[in-house]
Amino acid sequence: MLSLSSDSFPTTLKLIRAKWAPILLRPILGSPEQLVIGVAAINSEGFHLERANCLERLQCLFSDAAGTAVVAAQTALDALSLSLASEGYEAIADYEPLFSGVVIGELKEAEGTSLVQIASTWMAMLSSVYKSQTHELTQLVRVQSDVSIEPDKATDRLPSLVLEYVSQRRPGLGKFFDAEIQEQNRRRRRTNIHGVIIDFAGSKIVANFGTLSATSYANSVDRIKRRLWDLKIDRDTEKGTMATRSHEMIIQHPLRNDPQITEKQYARIEEALQALEEQADQEEIRLRPLTTVPQIGEHILHLEAAA
Repeated sequence: MLSLSSDSFPTTLKLIRAKWAPILLRPILGSPEQLVIGVAAINSEGFHLERANCLERLQCLFSDAAGTAVVAAQTALDALSLSLASEGYEAIADYEPLFSGVVIGELKEAEGTSLVQIASTWMAMLSSVYKSQTHELTQLVRVQSDVSIEPDKATDRLPSLVLEYVSQRRPGLGKFFDAEIQEQNRRRRRTNIHGVIIDFAGSKIVANFGTLSATSYANSVDRIKRRLWDLKIDRDTEKGTMATRSHEMIIQHPLRNDPQITEKQYARIEEALQALEEQADQEEIRLRPLTTVPQIGEHILHLEAAA
């Protein structure tokens, strides 16, 4: 007789194991009162830090003093994210807080479909300053899985166009572009919305590329800010090593005399470039605005010429 059990049937779920820990904010010194402002999940494959996304609720508790608690929470989470990227598990095991009111809770183990799922699930269960984004993430995955939907083709295509230009003139440089750009598999590449992505990592320059769009202004600015943050993490990881590479956020933007944009739109482009440059300067990243793919490609070729 054929014997069947639950193990005989295939499953679509592939579970992973990870360690996770809550990040706690104690806003009143000397008081045991605390809030969960983040959950870090980590294993040998990487990490994910799920952050509190409703810190404005602190206004109800601390009124005018809430601003200090919010800044402390955000700064501590930013610093922990950098440490996790460069140190891995040791960032939690040997955690040294920037502020005396931020501590790491007990480290535990869990199983889940991904690091994101583990961290976000525990965050939803433990934190009163967090709103679950399960529905929004489901919608995002649904959009990304539809090959007919490309919300910003210019932004998605720019790295591939630069790769094509550079490779035609110096084929050996193609290997320094992100592997998924080389495979022209943008959809799979962009599903890694929580990982650090570097478009080009040569011997002289590390660069990310972004298109500043006049018609999709807000989305393109947000993407560029995220790419700046990726560069900052990579740059900080390189500190203390022998590498002396320049880290640049290279932006393609329309010309002032582009007939497809208005004066008002170009004024917004200029305003955005100024704001992005100020942010890049704060992070010690070079912002380089250029207007065409050939300009960007020639810049890469020039810097790597001596490599």
